[in-house]
Amino acid sequence: MIKRHRLLTILMVVLVSLVSACNIGATGHSSGSAPATFTIAYQPGLGVASLVVLKYQKTLEKQFPNTRFQWKILFSGASVREAVIANQAQLGSLGISPFLIGWDRGVNWKVLVASSRADIWLVSNNPRIKSLKDFTSNDKIGIVAPDAQQALLLRKAAQQQLGNAHALDKNIVAITSSDGEQALLSGQIAAHYAGSPFQEREVAAGGHIVLHSTDAFGPVGTGVLALTQSFYNQYPDFSKKFYQDYVAASAFAKKNLDQTAQYLAEDQGGGGTVAQFKTLLAHPDFVIETTPSGLLAYARFMQSIGLISKVPGSVKDFELPPLNGSGN
Repeated sequence: MIKRHRLLTILMVVLVSLVSACNIGATGHSSGSAPATFTIAYQPGLGVASLVVLKYQKTLEKQFPNTRFQWKILFSGASVREAVIANQAQLGSLGISPFLIGWDRGVNWKVLVASSRADIWLVSNNPRIKSLKDFTSNDKIGIVAPDAQQALLLRKAAQQQLGNAHALDKNIVAITSSDGEQALLSGQIAAHYAGSPFQEREVAAGGHIVLHSTDAFGPVGTGVLALTQSFYNQYPDFSKKFYQDYVAASAFAKKNLDQTAQYLAEDQGGGGTVAQFKTLLAHPDFVIETTPSGLLAYARFMQSIGLISKVPGSVKDFELPPLNGSGN
């Protein structure tokens, strides 16, 4: 009887183990399946149009009902990067510059897909300031963070126009895009470098464009969506499906400006009207694109001025398999 009891006990332990293993696969914890939770960190702005389509159409929630999706709005690429490092987010939508700084400092992440290409304006409402040469040491330039995309664009332009990439570093003050808009209009800062929809509102309120981002780097990308290599390795099917869904959402956003504008206005409450977002989406300077551009150009420049220490030999070193080395 004792031996039979022990045998039954062993069989029950084995059975429970097998059932537990099956449950792990069903709830998305095993390698190759969907994760139990997935947090997406992103910044408000026009560049996240495709991401917001995914969010409001609940595409991911419908395909992965056992995964709890969270959407976290942050206000700088540095904050997005820190969220991914701390595992408070699994996917980060951010500018190329903060992505590259993380990569250089050992964050083992790569680009899953690109978000957009746009012309970003440095705007001032001070008639004295017509070019970078007109800034004095007292003229503050509002940017979300010293390592933001806009800060890099400013340094590239400073190298071209002033002969020193760091000539205006001390002019930079960190400020959120919405607060920066108000600070510019109230005269607290001399210029603001943010992006859409802030830049258009600033010009409409009497500001003028001092610098176009295309003057510095040409028509290269402004944003990427990044995953850690370890997450991709653990959930390759989920990651590939996210890529496919994002590409489909990008196609939707391009063809359905009214609906996409409505999503953006709702997501960024107070950040713009539906009509304003529709106008911005239709502007030829704004392009929704899923293939990264400018990764190597940014990396080479950033290394040349000491912001990062290395440059990869190929764009493939930056990209996850769905992109298949298609960027530049």
